[in-house]
Amino acid sequence: MRRYADHWPLVLLLFLVFPLSARAEETVQARIDEAPEYGVVRLSSGVYDEEVILSKPLTLEGIGEVTIRSCRKSPVVAIYGQHVVLKNIRVVQCGDVPDMPAIYVTGHDHTIDGVRVLTNQQGIKLDHAHHTTIVHCTVQGKKSGNGIDLWKSTQNVIRYAEIDQIKDGIYMENSHNNVLGDNHIYNARYGIHVMFSNGIALRNNISEKNIAGAMVMGTEQTIIEQNSFVQNERNVHSQGLLLYDAAETIIRKNRIAANRVGIYVEQARHNEFIENDVSHNFIGMQWNESSNNRVSDNSFIGNVYDAQAIRSRDNTIARNYWDAAAKLDVTGTGVSALPYRVDPFFLALTIDVPEYQLFFQSPGMIVLQKLLRSSDEQVLTDDAPLIEQPTARKDRPSRPASLLYVMSAVMITGSFSGFIIGRKRS
Repeated sequence: MRRYADHWPLVLLLFLVFPLSARAEETVQARIDEAPEYGVVRLSSGVYDEEVILSKPLTLEGIGEVTIRSCRKSPVVAIYGQHVVLKNIRVVQCGDVPDMPAIYVTGHDHTIDGVRVLTNQQGIKLDHAHHTTIVHCTVQGKKSGNGIDLWKSTQNVIRYAEIDQIKDGIYMENSHNNVLGDNHIYNARYGIHVMFSNGIALRNNISEKNIAGAMVMGTEQTIIEQNSFVQNERNVHSQGLLLYDAAETIIRKNRIAANRVGIYVEQARHNEFIENDVSHNFIGMQWNESSNNRVSDNSFIGNVYDAQAIRSRDNTIARNYWDAAAKLDVTGTGVSALPYRVDPFFLALTIDVPEYQLFFQSPGMIVLQKLLRSSDEQVLTDDAPLIEQPTARKDRPSRPASLLYVMSAVMITGSFSGFIIGRKRS
């Protein structure tokens, strides 16, 4: 016994000299648990194979290339409570549980900043989360789940996100007063999908190469402004913007280009479509069962067919620019005296017999449309089409009248000089 007792001083010395050796395998979760509220846990570069739960006010920040990775049947990072900050970390979810998010968030006043998510299922799930900011994040998936999903989550801000290869880029349901701005979404089903959510603000987003750029359904008092919905044409049902059962919503200054249908509007009422660029779509604007909407100061340019409408009455459509319209300005006010009539004949015909789409714009179909005109109650008519594009009028630089006079004089003088010199030579 004495022989073993002689070794205790040596063992004690080793613990004193190397106090950190027992903590070398300390987990991220252990560091989080030990940190005080409102503390900061910084992770150095490396791959951390574990799940992480943040349930108290705390900042978890990556320094360098930091990856948290998990293939288990639960979120890689779960955030609860309030005032949690997740920053500069790559989150990799390799599990295969359907609809399992890589990052799960509930509570309020959280921030997710500079986080890169690689997921087999969902990217970031906000569940009863409020006043949370998601900024400068990327989500890349395998089209199995949504990029950023909101359920009963209000007053959140999502900005500067890049989302690729996802089912729906940003999906929200029963989630009011959220702001989506400056996001870039592509290769998804719906770039932005809003369901039964009011007071949403969509500004400066780019949604391209999806089946639909944005699908906004069951909304009131929403603003859709200065977005780009472009090249959404991969499906026969593709649209740049689909607005369904919407009221008191403003669609303003958006670029809606190169889609199969630029704007599709159904069962919408008391909405405003103002100063949008609707160009180079197969169908510029398509209406169904929508009334009491206002459409003005938009540009419809280069569309195969500018607009189609059916069962849509009492809409105010005036002062839009239509490149296909006959124009006659007799008053000098920039407004044509010839109304532009958008006949729903072809749309009504193809609803019952879709195969008739093969005859779109054929000479026989055009003759039939002239002979069998729809009733005025079912037609979208712009009573005062613009002579020039609204954007062209605004962007055109003004030149002083004196400069124009000088240029005219130079041209006239040059013409006379050439004429006189030509006569002398002959």
